[in-house]
Amino acid sequence: MLSLKHTFCLIFLLFLANDATAFRFKGLDFYAQLLNGEFLESNPFGGGASAAKADDKVEDSAPRAVLQGQWLQSTLYDRLTYKDKITCTLADRSEHEDGLHPDGGRRSPLRVKCNPVEGNGTLYIITSLKDMVKGLAHYGNSTKRHEVGSCLLMLFYTKTCIHSAMVAPHFNALARHFPDLVVTAIDAYNFHFLNAEFGIVGLPTIMLFHQGRPLVKYNGTEITLTALAKFVTRHTGIEPRLANQKSSTTVLHYISDDFKGPLSNKVEFRTDYWLYVAWAFIVVCACYYFSKSSLYAQIIEMIKRNWRESAAQHS
Repeated sequence: MLSLKHTFCLIFLLFLANDATAFRFKGLDFYAQLLNGEFLESNPFGGGASAAKADDKVEDSAPRAVLQGQWLQSTLYDRLTYKDKITCTLADRSEHEDGLHPDGGRRSPLRVKCNPVEGNGTLYIITSLKDMVKGLAHYGNSTKRHEVGSCLLMLFYTKTCIHSAMVAPHFNALARHFPDLVVTAIDAYNFHFLNAEFGIVGLPTIMLFHQGRPLVKYNGTEITLTALAKFVTRHTGIEPRLANQKSSTTVLHYISDDFKGPLSNKVEFRTDYWLYVAWAFIVVCACYYFSKSSLYAQIIEMIKRNWRESAAQHS
C-alpha cells in the first residue's frame, strides 16, 4: 500500500510528465489514469469524442514526453500491482508443488523417501495424544523431502459417520498390504483440536505425513484398496506386500478380518449433547432479540386489547 507521502510525489511527477496516453477503465489502470489527471479528459470506456481527442493529443505530443510518461506509468502500475504479482507468484508456486506445471500440464507426483518399519500389517488406532506425538516423531534431525524420514499414513474419521464406516474395510486391508509403513487412524471427534492444525474440513480424510509434517491428502473420487495402494506407492515408492511374504508380486485382496477390525465398519449412534446446547443457545438468542422488536410489541398490545374487550363484554 502506498503511503500518503509517496502518493503525492507520484501525482506531482505525473503532472510534470505531461503524458497524453489515453487510458481505459480496466483494473488498476483506472488509478493510474486518475492520478495522471486525464480521467476527466477521456472517456473511461474508450468511446466518443473524448477518446478521439486523447488520440489526437498522443499524435501531437513529443516523443520524449511520451517515453517519460510511459516510464512513470509503468512505475506507478508496478507499485499498485505489486501485491497482486506476489499473490499470483505464490499461486503458481502452489500449483507447481501440488503436481501442476505453470502451463497447466501434469508433472511428476510429490514423492518422499520413507524409513521402512518392521510391522505386522495391523492398523493402529490412536487413542491418546501421547500416541499421536509418538507417531509423528522425527527420524533423525532433517525434515527435507529428498532425505529418508519417518512416514505415517493417517485416517481422520469418526464413529458416527457412515462414510467413515464404509472406508473401514479398505483401510484395514491397506494396513495389511503395507507392513513397511505406519498406518494409523484417529477419531477426529475426540481430537477435534487437531482438525484446524492439519486442515481437516471433512471426514473421512486420509493424509500422508513425512517427518511429522503433513505432506499430501488423498483427493480421489473413490476410496478402494486399489486406489489407496496406488496413492501410497505414488508418493512413497513403497510397493504393497504381505507380512512374511516370499513372492515378489502381491495381489490386492480382502479377507473376512478386514470387515471386523481394528477399524469398525458399523456406525455408532450416540447423543451429541453439545448439539442440543448449541440449539438451545440459538433459540434463547432468537427469543431475546424478538422480544426487542416492534412486531413483538404489536402482538402484546393486540393481546391486551382483545383481553380488555373480552373483559368488558362479560362485565
